[in-house]
Amino acid sequence: MKFLFFVIALAISAQVNADESARQAKISEIVEAQGLLQTFQQQIDQAKLQAGDIGEDLYRTLLRESGMSDEQENPKLKQVLTQYLERCSKIFTAEELTEIWSRFYGSDLSEAELDEILAFYKSPIGKKDVAASQAALVSFSQILNTESQNRMDDAIGQLMADIKAAIGCDSDGTELVVAPCKKAK
Repeated sequence: MKFLFFVIALAISAQVNADESARQAKISEIVEAQGLLQTFQQQIDQAKLQAGDIGEDLYRTLLRESGMSDEQENPKLKQVLTQYLERCSKIFTAEELTEIWSRFYGSDLSEAELDEILAFYKSPIGKKDVAASQAALVSFSQILNTESQNRMDDAIGQLMADIKAAIGCDSDGTELVVAPCKKAK
């Protein structure tokens, strides 16, 4: 009798695994039809460009704040910032993002709904939707990057002012006289 229960449990388990494998295969097809790998790669490429711009601005700000002229360079500082930005740009690959997305996509969708979605993305209008989305992403990212750069410039300026205040300098670099802290009794 125990053997019969074991065989039934094994058969049910195999069916569940087969159903899940088929579902994941369908989701993989949808993800491919949506062009998500390419979309994520576009986003990563845009982020790298933005990071380069932010890094250059941060580098120039740090040089100015340290009292160096615009013509002077600090190769070590530039190398440190460049290495940091390179490390940040490799946090995720497009493949990793696609795999993570695929794990969560469609968890609340039925098989029939997944079939309809897949049919849409394989249709001529679905393919046009993917192309339109990817084209829009380029312009959207450029506008977002420009505005982000402006906002980051403001944030970096405020950060530098806050750092100077924290270390006891005013906005022109003059050392402030700070009274010593009183000891608690």
